Amino acid sequence: MTKFTKTCLNVLVVCAGLLVAQGSNAAIIQVNANLSGTNTWRNTNEYVLNGFIYVLQGGVLNIEPGTVVRGRAGTGLNSAALFITRGAKIFANGTRAKPIVFTSETDDLLDPGDIPLYTRNLWGGVVIFGNSVLNTPSDVNGRTNSPKYDIFEGLPNDEVNGQRINQYGGNDDNDNSGVFRYVSIRHSSTTILPNKEINGLSLCAVGRGTKIENVEIFGAGDDSVEFFGGTVNTKYMLSIFCDDDNFDIDQGYRGKNQFWFSIQAPDRKDQGGEWNGEPSGIAVSNTPIANFEIYNATYIGAGPNSTGNRALLSREYAAPKVFNSIFTEYNIGVNIDANSYQHFLSGVASICNNIFWNFASNGVAQPYWQNANAQNALTTLCTNNMFVDPMLRSIGRTNIPPFRLDPRPQAGSPALTSDLTAPNDGFYTPVAYKGAFSDLNWASDWTFAAEACLITGEGAGTPGGPVVDPDPCLSPISLSIVRNGSNVEITFTSVAGGSYQVQSKTDLNAPTWDNEGSALSGTGGILTYSTLTGGVAKFFRVFCQ
Repeated sequence: MTKFTKTCLNVLVVCAGLLVAQGSNAAIIQVNANLSGTNTWRNTNEYVLNGFIYVLQGGVLNIEPGTVVRGRAGTGLNSAALFITRGAKIFANGTRAKPIVFTSETDDLLDPGDIPLYTRNLWGGVVIFGNSVLNTPSDVNGRTNSPKYDIFEGLPNDEVNGQRINQYGGNDDNDNSGVFRYVSIRHSSTTILPNKEINGLSLCAVGRGTKIENVEIFGAGDDSVEFFGGTVNTKYMLSIFCDDDNFDIDQGYRGKNQFWFSIQAPDRKDQGGEWNGEPSGIAVSNTPIANFEIYNATYIGAGPNSTGNRALLSREYAAPKVFNSIFTEYNIGVNIDANSYQHFLSGVASICNNIFWNFASNGVAQPYWQNANAQNALTTLCTNNMFVDPMLRSIGRTNIPPFRLDPRPQAGSPALTSDLTAPNDGFYTPVAYKGAFSDLNWASDWTFAAEACLITGEGAGTPGGPVVDPDPCLSPISLSIVRNGSNVEITFTSVAGGSYQVQSKTDLNAPTWDNEGSALSGTGGILTYSTLTGGVAKFFRVFCQ
């Protein structure tokens, strides 16, 4: 079904794409109580979270592909969020054709333009607690317990049915919290206490038995994704227009990650990565060390002339390993503190075989690093980082043509080849290029970024599969209307192989659109449809079929 934004101008931006909303016929289910036992949320319904909803220990929440879950508006402890507690499981197993959507109660999913792109903080988010090993909890009692535990973001240590529902951490690094796949989380995050927030997706001591892949966080009011320890592995993650950090790491996180993409908005942003080995201010070099891995990430900042956006901050004994990745469009370079730098000197940590480009830091001649530790890590301890243009096809932070986002490298880009191949270990995809994308655009059709016409629809394909010719109904359409005598001429772009039907209505509240003439065949160029006005005001759209 065609998506479109309504405007009083004579130029409309029309996006033809995959419909992921349920529409007006979905039954609305108000969720007011915690969940135990086995629960299934159907895609014929929409579910509204009223406050903090916990899936309790032993409970299972199955969410069908295509299901919409909404958060009630609220602030602080009165906001809405979904918590998967220790010993519970979530199976949010969406598909490319039917992703699962978490969004605000106020979001009109039939109109991807109803909420401005940079809107955040309309509800809480999704929090998953697990039983893997933490190094340094913030909670004093949890720090001395065996096994260690922590309490999420200063919430009370409440007990329900004998379970401490806000605790996470344990002694099982292989813990399994379920599946979280093809999920889009939109306009989320809330401050629950001073300096304590719910992120778009919070992963707290989540074990490597959990499967997390193809997850989009769009417009989070705090971090898009924060790892509070844990060993969970992730793939195909998108962080778009968050207020704070794109990917935040703390408390000894040790997972593997591949194909991360992030882009900052110009209005509110912080760091591409804030990587703490232990909580800031109480780090004492406890084990396990935060020795996490990232391959094939593309980090795009808010622009080199923006302020307050740093590419990476590694501190408090963090020991990252980052390879085959791209960092571009930041104002401030990489910062590595003395504690984290110890791990670089010992070879436990490494930022190597990456591309850095187009930073600006207060006029400094070489802005890619903010201190000597980072300079040595990027140039001396590793000698094959590149400071060259990755030649991304297009960096755009708006859905108004022609400034659309296409983060794939152009032909001839140095990012298309690499001397290093991701390990062939059963988790990583062993590719020898830099960045989250090559020719394949795996974020092309299932994400809100695609639905809202932020990211291009070209190069569509399923991860692990071939690049396919773009579906003409996934490509943005630029449509203009001009008067020519007594006629109105409607001109729009087309893709070869598409069939385009011009439709109209005299009342936007009318339930149906009427066809205007016969369908036109796409040529790859401009198509024009001319019609008499008849002295009646009309609204037009183009439907790709």
